[in-house]
Amino acid sequence: MKFRVNHTISNPTEFWGRAQKALPNLPEGIKVHVVLANESMDHGTCVWEAESLEKITAFLEAATGDVSKNEYMIIHEASAMGLPK
Repeated sequence: MKFRVNHTISNPTEFWGRAQKALPNLPEGIKVHVVLANESMDHGTCVWEAESLEKITAFLEAATGDVSKNEYMIIHEASAMGLPK
């Protein structure tokens, strides 16, 4: 399954520092396809792939929940355009 996650970031330095450390070492079954940040780095949007919403939520909340409010959306892949394979 693929997910869009919007991050509203309260501590950009901490959030992006954690992301740079975590992304090369993601848990089995979790993959990130796209990472986007706004100019001030206090908002981000990512496209993730995981086995379930529960798995991606558990991972991201443990990794960033104290410095980011994360909003999750399951992507309807059949109607998506430009979605990474």
